[in-house]
Amino acid sequence: MEWPGDKKFAFTIFDDTDNSTVKNVSPIYNLLLENNLKTTKSVWVYPPNDNQFSGDCLLDENYLDFVRNLNGNGFEIALHNVGSGNFKRDDIVQGIELFEKLLGFYPNIQVNHAGNRDNIYFGAKRFLPPFSSLYKLYRYIKGGISFEGEVETSKYFWGDIVKEKIKYIRNFTFNGINTLKYDPAMPYIDPQKEEYSNYWFSSSDGHTVEEFNNLIKKENVDKLAKEGGACIVYTHFASGFVNENGEINLEFKNKLNYLASKNGWFVPVSKLLDYLLQNKEKSSRASYFYLFKLNLLWLIDRLLKKIKYNR
Repeated sequence: MEWPGDKKFAFTIFDDTDNSTVKNVSPIYNLLLENNLKTTKSVWVYPPNDNQFSGDCLLDENYLDFVRNLNGNGFEIALHNVGSGNFKRDDIVQGIELFEKLLGFYPNIQVNHAGNRDNIYFGAKRFLPPFSSLYKLYRYIKGGISFEGEVETSKYFWGDIVKEKIKYIRNFTFNGINTLKYDPAMPYIDPQKEEYSNYWFSSSDGHTVEEFNNLIKKENVDKLAKEGGACIVYTHFASGFVNENGEINLEFKNKLNYLASKNGWFVPVSKLLDYLLQNKEKSSRASYFYLFKLNLLWLIDRLLKKIKYNR
């Protein structure tokens, strides 16, 4: 892949909004801005209505100002469902319109959140057989959850809104830094999910500061540049990147500074995906065999992560 401006590689970040507040993530975005790294931050429209997660939302004036300033500085704002918990169709439709009213645009990206029943093509429906059966068994042991965002008869249905308003949805996450090496066809159309989705993409695992630091260590960044690849890190900036005193994890700061010193194309997720889509030489429709390969690679990487991090 040839990158704009004779850049050697592409790099961006998707920040999952779980537990995020202005206090615990703003130092990270200041650092990103200082290094001219433009990335993507997801938000909730409503406050959490469950007991599993916390975090600010767009109804909070201070947080809304923070998000607007980020967007004005070139950061992309995406959606992580309208909130944490189960939201019915009317609330979701109103939430999407409120997102547009408050920010001036609809989100380009949706990433499903944890156990929300309104998730789109989530749970076992993410996978092909036999991987879907393995996942069903896993969920049966852990406690079953039904995901119904694309089920027309469900009170949690909003698949038509996703199809109309949202261009990209994330699915698989891998351990390696070169996301494009795992998923060279992204963004792709999944024929089994085409009715209520548009394009799907993958990401690289930077779940917490520990995984993120391991992902962007010097040898990995150098390898990414040598391969001319693209990395979309999926992370949670509220997970250990900033301590209670507002200080950024020093290892992360040093590694990010090194990354920023390289000749990379640092743009938000949608801009990177749009570029990949525009420069495709083949059809965007993923074949069964291609999706099977992604399923298998994902399973292998999840098992390796379990062994390494026990999570």
